[in-house]
Amino acid sequence: MKILRPTLLAVCVAMVSGHALAYQADDVIARFGPAVVAPDGDSSSALGDIADVDDGYSAGISATYMINDLFGLEVLGALPFKHDIHGSGALDGVEIGSTWQLPPTLLLQFAPPVSESFQPYVGLGYNYTFFFDEKTDGELDTALGAPTSLSLSDSSGIAYEVGVDVPIRDRWMFNASVWHIDIDTTADVKAAGSTAAKVDVTIDPWVYMVGLGVKF
Repeated sequence: MKILRPTLLAVCVAMVSGHALAYQADDVIARFGPAVVAPDGDSSSALGDIADVDDGYSAGISATYMINDLFGLEVLGALPFKHDIHGSGALDGVEIGSTWQLPPTLLLQFAPPVSESFQPYVGLGYNYTFFFDEKTDGELDTALGAPTSLSLSDSSGIAYEVGVDVPIRDRWMFNASVWHIDIDTTADVKAAGSTAAKVDVTIDPWVYMVGLGVKF
């Protein structure tokens, strides 16, 4: 949330500024930088809320193709994010394991021409998240009294976006972007090969990226 507030402030400042040097049809804008996926959800199972998911850090990249002067299509990608999973409730204090994920997202962007100093944009689209390389921790083996394994189902959902580009020089710009993504998964925890628990996990993360952009 600390990154979200200045981003929204920059967008608000932009909207009260003068006329803009706007994006135009057929422009391609590539944006890249460090990114964080910060889960903002909970879990539910027969034992209640038993899992918390840590933040994941990686490098993000997006590319927007302007369909016309106002609307563009953005594809959001990244290097894989790793998330550690901790126990809560009945499993409080137990390290459950970890997973890697990729959240490719397609959004329709609206970029109003409002300022020469800022180019704000908002987006709405669709996300599909792949989970892979799930691993359990030895502490979970001990808690359940048997060798364990973990698998997470893939997720699809709606994604929202707000961002701002600030021109630096020529085609280059500073960028700050925030997404909120609907990510829900079911965790299948097995002990000695049999299902020990099925946990519905609502992740619904905020995704932050701050970096550079270039217009082609």
